[in-house]
Parts: sequence; structure tokens; C-alpha cells
Amino acid sequence: MFTLLDEDDTGIDYRNMLRESDDMNVMNYSYFYNGAGVAAGDINNDGLQDLLFTGNMVKNRLYINKGNFEFENITDKSGIASKQGWCTGATMVDINADGHLDIYISRSADIDPERRKNLLFINNGDLTFTEKAEEYGLADHGYSTQASFFDYDKDGDLDMFLINHSLQQYTTGVQENVQLRKEQNPDFANKLYRNDNGKFKDISAEAGITSNVLTFGLGLAVSDINNDSWPDIYVSNDFNEPDYLFINNGNGTFTDKLTESMSQISMYSMGSDVADYNNDGLPDMVTLDMLPESNETQKMHSGAENFDKMQFLFDRGFYFQFSRNMLQKNNGDGTFSEIGQIAGISNTDWSWAALFSDLDRDGKKDLFVTNGYVKDYTDMDFLKYTMDETIRSRQQGNTVVAKDFIEKMPTIVQSNYAFQNVGNDRFEKKSTEWGLDQKGISAGAVYADLDNDGDMDLVVSNTNEVASVYKNNSELLNKNSFLRVQLKGDKQNSLGFGAKVILYAKGVKYFQEQIPVRGFQSSVDPVLNFGLGENQIIDSLFIIWPNDKSQKINNVKVNQTLTLDVKNANLDLKFNPIPAGDKYLVNSSSVDFAHTENQFNDFTVQTLLPNYLSRPGPTMAKADFNGDGIEDLFIGGASGQAGALFTQSSTGDFLKKNSSSLDADAQYEDTASEFFDIDGDGDLDLYVGSGGYEFGPDSPWLQDRVYINDGKGNFTKKTTGLPKMLTSTGTVRSSDIDGDGDLDLFVGSRVSPGMYPSTPESKILINDGKGNFTDGTAAIAPDIKYAGMVSDAIWIDVNQDKVNDLIVVGEWMPIRIFLNQKGKLNDKSAEFIKFGSSGWWNTIYADDMDADGDQDLVIGNLGLNAQFKASEKEPMSIYYKDFDENGSVDPVFCYYIGGVSYPAASRDDLMDQLPSLKNKFLEYHKYANATINDLFTSDQLKDAQMLKAELLETVYLENTGKSFNLKPLPVEAQYAPVYAIASSDIDKDGKKDLILAGNNSWTRIKFGHFTSSNGTLLSGNGKGEFSYVPQWKSGLNIRGNVRSLKMFSKGKNSGNQFIFGINNAPVKTVKN
Repeated sequence: MFTLLDEDDTGIDYRNMLRESDDMNVMNYSYFYNGAGVAAGDINNDGLQDLLFTGNMVKNRLYINKGNFEFENITDKSGIASKQGWCTGATMVDINADGHLDIYISRSADIDPERRKNLLFINNGDLTFTEKAEEYGLADHGYSTQASFFDYDKDGDLDMFLINHSLQQYTTGVQENVQLRKEQNPDFANKLYRNDNGKFKDISAEAGITSNVLTFGLGLAVSDINNDSWPDIYVSNDFNEPDYLFINNGNGTFTDKLTESMSQISMYSMGSDVADYNNDGLPDMVTLDMLPESNETQKMHSGAENFDKMQFLFDRGFYFQFSRNMLQKNNGDGTFSEIGQIAGISNTDWSWAALFSDLDRDGKKDLFVTNGYVKDYTDMDFLKYTMDETIRSRQQGNTVVAKDFIEKMPTIVQSNYAFQNVGNDRFEKKSTEWGLDQKGISAGAVYADLDNDGDMDLVVSNTNEVASVYKNNSELLNKNSFLRVQLKGDKQNSLGFGAKVILYAKGVKYFQEQIPVRGFQSSVDPVLNFGLGENQIIDSLFIIWPNDKSQKINNVKVNQTLTLDVKNANLDLKFNPIPAGDKYLVNSSSVDFAHTENQFNDFTVQTLLPNYLSRPGPTMAKADFNGDGIEDLFIGGASGQAGALFTQSSTGDFLKKNSSSLDADAQYEDTASEFFDIDGDGDLDLYVGSGGYEFGPDSPWLQDRVYINDGKGNFTKKTTGLPKMLTSTGTVRSSDIDGDGDLDLFVGSRVSPGMYPSTPESKILINDGKGNFTDGTAAIAPDIKYAGMVSDAIWIDVNQDKVNDLIVVGEWMPIRIFLNQKGKLNDKSAEFIKFGSSGWWNTIYADDMDADGDQDLVIGNLGLNAQFKASEKEPMSIYYKDFDENGSVDPVFCYYIGGVSYPAASRDDLMDQLPSLKNKFLEYHKYANATINDLFTSDQLKDAQMLKAELLETVYLENTGKSFNLKPLPVEAQYAPVYAIASSDIDKDGKKDLILAGNNSWTRIKFGHFTSSNGTLLSGNGKGEFSYVPQWKSGLNIRGNVRSLKMFSKGKNSGNQFIFGINNAPVKTVKN
């Protein structure tokens, strides 16, 4: 689709050449290889977009577009090379409102502040420029990356936001020093400059713009993120200092709301972009990082994980950051869901510019990413051997020549990435198919319609190579339509920076904001370009100008350039993509309980665990245990916290009921619970499962417990009647298995502490009618004993014989169905499950969702928003045994990357668990492509156990009476692991809907947090089909690690309330 044009044809011969020296190199200026920027704009008002390239160690270059992709270099005669220095960000803006684009250039690197002062070149209207930054008050002498101009206070003129970055001494060693977050240095600080009648004033402090000496600003995005008509600011920060999301308060001040808006962010945030990728009218965001696509490159850049350090930083005010690209989907309620992995854009190596643009004009914005790095000082072999050797040499008094040392660093030469937006939150890599796979080292980039043919061409600044100019040929390959929109704003904002344009065509919404600064150190074509697919007419077009005046045009023709003038805006409409109306669910506060988790690092028990196993709670159970006709509640506690009983009042409030028996058992970790009549006296007793991973394998704190109800809701612990069960219980479910009139139990074991993923013993417990249980597993259900690491189970009548059968799910387990046939539980899974069902199952729920009289299933799984994928053809697997014969189980988790199954662990983490492998893999590159068969001999593997997972989606299974048919759920159900499910007619249409909740933040650092769900409402149509209800409509904002969910009638009132049990957090309640 793109053609790379030759420099001899275009005349663009710019090269950002870098020359290392002992005085200037990456060792004394860490951003030496970050590259330079590009800006597109029509500086001579001839209707063609011209190009500016900044240079780090070479002249800035200015090229006039002569048409037909021919450019003239006017650098010298224009005057923009009159001052040089280390130039970074490129911005075009009509700063003096004379109708001519001026040029603002950011500078950095130089130790001399005079040579760091940013430059403002005023366009004289005759292809010459005069530098006047001092005169305008914009000669900031910080270490600048980029500037963006917009009207933050809506007074009609353009203000400026500038991002600066800190220096070498703050990149390593001191990054975790929380005290440094209080230290300020104006040369490193972000700045907000207010335009006061043509003179700019730094008002950062009074406006609430925060930064510190750990601030390394690399990306800058301006957008009305919360849709209140005031422009907001996102700053991408490298290293430990979190990004900033400055929300405009509309009174001249900003508030950083990042942590309340996003659950996780990129660690080494670089370039960024804000755009509506899914056509819902809400601005979404992408930030770039450094995570490679290939297994080999990942392994060459991965050392030992330090989970305690990450928690230390978070506890001291830093945030959850992980090294990968993040796609933050705007939920419309002030929150975002990070979905970069399910979208397929998370791994693009050492990346710089991110640009959303509809490159194929099909109506969906695609994503272009630049990457590459001249010298890779993060390569593990380099760090471990060359770096260590150099340090030792220096310590011995030897002179180390920086240039010689740098030459030993490897180079990252990669293809840039082009992702086609295929809809449904998915992007497909199209770098090769679109002709954008040339290898190089790229930094700043822009999209611009250089030939005015209605599609976006690409221009890329390369390091040590000629700039790339790509001609877009999409008009020859498809018949997709377009609309170009040129804006004429107020006199002080001639290009309408901050304006919003919305098109409607055949029920689809197309939304863009006029903010040219995007990507990395660059400024794109200020003429907006909309791809429209096969649409031949635009039903309506709205523009909302920064002064809130608006205009509407109906029946707009496609394939044209439309000029919109603020003078024609005579409406006072505000664009709100969120329709007015009540939310389905609203917050309530009926339960006063906060789960308090005991602190324990599971990775100290087994280094190679995929996730924590010590945080399963809180468990919840409901029943009318005091006999007043209203359901009550039990919430389990973590170790050191007693579980709690709550009685529900007639108004729906829950009152805590004291229980000395529960208080006495606070040391137990409550992991499962069930109310049922244990002793046959007609009231409901309580069974509580125990577990966790912090106890030894024979600890008495792993024993389950029974509490007997006196008939009035008072519970006393029964100290006898259970067999010894010293594993971590995953679930307990009661049913009359043997048909004798009392309730028996299935107790599913989750894990044996310290033995993951060895299969623990689950049990069938037979009740003698008096509350005494014996182990009946061998006689009744021998296949259940080692069913797997059970997380949940449910009793339903699967085969319509009026007897309850058992369905069991768990981690690394297939869905297991045991039919109750004359008191025996027989494994009939193969008869009812006709697909590969091994997964990381967390919970199972049953209800008649299609109104056909039988019970359908919804089963919560990991979801698809993860680094690893799984299928029947390419399953995840885990091999385990005591490989080094030291008495501990060694789990080696593997998953496919590029068609080959590799161990997930880094070399250092694997060696920590298996030191015997160190001699085999002394160097990182020897481990980088190792498979399980390279790690171990065939003799070592022959008696190793192996489990697999081939399905990671949360699923809906329709009960046909003969089998369970797998039916897809919306992609939003796959954003995060699901641990809790409920059903009810939430939207009052007479059909049952689903609520899903979950998340898991206690994972390996490499995997990042699985926390992109704020609770998911799926509207059912009564036929087993579901559609996602947006967060702004559902009202759900349930953050954290949800582990349980119970629905209650609200006392004796109408309506329901849903209580969410959240690990290490207060219970949250919403009502319908």
C-alpha cells in the first residue's frame, strides 16, 4: 500500500547523523540516541504540506513541497539553521496570528543553558524566518523534548505546554528514592506557559503542573480526555516516575488523576497518541515502551524480577508500571481499560512514535509505530560481561575509552510496525503487506497528505540514515472514501487548535480533535483526514470550536476538502458522545467490611510460580441464617483477620453480628464457604474452607472448619466431624450425593502449599446426618481425588434425571463433568464437552440464560488480554518435577511465541530456581532460544509431569440437553480474568443479563497486572447471546481484585443489590 520514495526523487536528503565522542555519548547523556522530530505544515500557504526535520548534531532542515512528491531544501535561506544545538521536538503553530505558520523547536543535551534555549522562528511570509523565542518569553532553557500549543484557559489565544526531562544521574540507582519526588529543578520540569497578549508566562506552579527531578518527559498528548470541553494533558515519563494525566479543572488549574483513571501504565513511556480508535466518540490513548516481539530479544533483555521492589515503590507513591505498549480504552466514566495485549499492539521493541491514522481509509484508525536504537546498553550479555569487565578495569586504575566501550554495544535495527485496525478491539500487523517493513533506526514521524489525494502519507526521521518518505497508494487499491477538513479559526487561533469534528454516516461516528502535536517530538498535518470506507455521503457533520461555538452541516459529499470557518458557527451545542440517561447500577454502602490481606511473597516459596496463590479471598456465602426471611451474609477473612457474619435488615442494610467462634479462628485464611444444614436440625450451618500459600504443607491452619447454628444465627465451632485435610481449599459445594436425605460435600482442593502445580487431593465427604463427615472419595468418585487444582465447582442436573451432577473447574484443568449415577460420580466429560477445554478457570456459574428450562454455564477464565495465547494447536504448558533433586517442585511454564514453545522465565529467574542449569547457560544468548528440550535431557523429562491450557476465554456454554455448546462472549468479557459472576435482569427488558468481575494484580512482573476490568455488564437477549453495556451506562466501576460476588434482594424492598468481595479492599455494593 505504501511506496518508499528515493531521496533522489523527493529531494529530501536529511540524515540525523550522530557522532560519539568521549565528551558526548550515551554514557554521559542517556538520551543521545533518542533521535529527532518532524513537523508537517503549509508554511507558504500554497495548499501543500511542507516538512521540517530537527537535527541533534546536524542542521535542522526545512523542505518546501513543490508538488508531485518533489521538495526543495530552503534551510539556509530560510534562516532556521541560524541557531543549532541539540534540537529535539518540532512544532508548527501560527503563534502571532498573522496567517503564517511559525516554527517552535525544542532543544536539549548541551551543558550550556544558552545552547539549550528553545527556538521560536517567526514566519516572515517570504520563506524566511526570524528567531524570537526570547521576545515571546518561550526561550526555556530546560532539557526539552516537545511543546504543544492549545488554548487551555479558553480565552481565545494559544498557550503552550512543554515537557522537559531529567539527566543521567537520576536514571539509575536513585530512581526508587521517594524523597527525590519532592525535589524540583526547573531545567527538568514540565512547564505550562500562559499567553498574555502575545507574551508567554510560566504559570506551572499556580496551575498545579507537578514534576520533579525524576521526571523524564518523552511523550506529550493534549486532548479533552474527559469530554468536558476543556483540554487535558498527558505526559509520558521514562523510568520510575509515573506518567501524568493532568485533568483541566476549567478554572486555570489541573489535577493529576492518573491513578484513579488507569490501573497500570507503561514503565518506560515514550511516544504517545490520543485518538478515538473504536469510533465511540471517546478519546483513547496509546503509550509506547520497549517490549520486543520475539522470544529471543525478550530473553536478551530480561533479568531477574524483583517483586518486592515493585511493591516497595508502589507503597511509597510510585505506580504500577510494566514494560510494554499500553492501549488505554476510554470507558467514558473517567476510567480507562488497558487492552494493548488483546489488541495485539503491546510488543514493538524499542519504540518511539505512535500515530493513529486511518491509513487504508476504511473508517477505522490504524496504528503506525517507529522503533530502533543505535546502541543497546540494556542487552543482558553486554551488561553482565562487557559492563562488568569495564567496571573492574576502571577499579584497577585503567583508562576506559568511552568510544571503544560504546562500540561493543549491540545495535537494535528493526522494522517499524504498521497495525491495521480490524475492529472489535483488534489490530493486525501489516508492516510487510503495506510496504513499511524496511529495517532501520527510526524516531519522530508524521502522517501528512503530501499530494492532496485524500490519503495519509508517512514521513519518518531516521538516525544515521536518510529520512523515509512513504507514498500512500490506497486510492489505487480500494474505493474507500475520505473527507479532508481544513479549519479556519479565530484570529488568535487560526488553525482551530482544540476543535472537535464529528461525522455521522450510516450510524457510525467518526471523531477527531485538531491537535497536531502527536507521536514523538513531531507535529502532523493540520488538515484533518477522515477515512469513510464505502460511504458515499456523510449524513451530518458537527464541529465544536474551542470557544464552544458549533456548526452542523447535513448531507456532506465525500472525497473532497471541506473548509470550515469559525465565523459560520452559530450554535451552542456541546459534543457529548454519552447519551443522557440513568445508569443501570448505582453505588450503595450497605456492608461495612474491608478485607485485609496478610503480607506474603509467594515467589519466595517457588520462584517460578506464574501467579500468587496466597490471596484467594474474600470468599462470601449467603443464606437466611437467622430465620427472619431475609438473606444474610458471611465474608471470609485473610490470615490474621476473622471472617464476619452480617444480618440483613428489612431495608437492605447489613449489620455485623459478633461471633467469638470466628474471632478465635482469625489465624486461618478463609478460602471457601457454604451455608447448608450440616446436622439436620433445620437451620443453616456454615462450612469454611481454609488455605493460602503462606503455611507449610502440614500446617494445622490448612484444616477446614464447621460452625453449627443454634437456630438463632449464633454459630459455634464443631471441633470434630471432618477428616484431616491439609491442602488449600478451592471450593466447597453441598448436595445429597447418596440420596439419603442429608447434604454431602465436594471439597475441591486448590493447591498443596509449596508443591505447585502438583495435583492436590480433592474429596467427597459423606454426611452421617448428624454433621459428621467421612471420606467417600474412593468409593463414590475415585476420579475426583486428583481432578486437578480446583478453583470452583457447581451442582446442577446436567442430564435431566432429577439428580444433581457435579461440574468442576480449575487451573490447568479441562472442564470436568461427573454424572451422579446411582450414588456414584462418574466422569462423563467427553460426552458433554466437545472442545479442548483445558484452561486457567477461576469460577463457574449456572443459570437458565436462554429460557429453555435447563441450566446453562458461564465459566470465568484468564481472558485474552495477556502476553501468552493458547489454542488446541499451540497450548500453554507447564512441566514439573523435582528436576534438581533438592526436595522442591520445579514448575517450568512454557507458551508459544512465533510458532515455538519457549519457557516463560528469564534466564536469571530460572537459574534461581534451578542453579544446576547455570553452567549450561552461562551467557544469555545461549538461553535466549532454548526450549524445554534444551533445558532438560529426555531422561529428565520422561518422568516429568505436564499440564496444558488450550482455552483462555471466559465462556458461555449453552446446555442443549446432550452437550454444552461453546458460544462466544463479547471481547470486553476477555479484558481480564473473571473470578465472580452473577445474573439478573439488570436492564429491565425481561431477559437475564450477566455481571462479570475479577482482575489479578498478584502476577509476575513480566506478565504485568491483569486488571483491565472495572466490572462488566453483558445484556442478554434471552437466546444465549450477549452484548456489552458500556461502563458509562452500566454504572460499574469495580476496581481491584474481585474474588466473590453475591446478589441479594434489597431487604423487603424491590430491586437487587450486588456485593463484591475485593481482596485487600473494602467490600463494594451496587444496587439496581
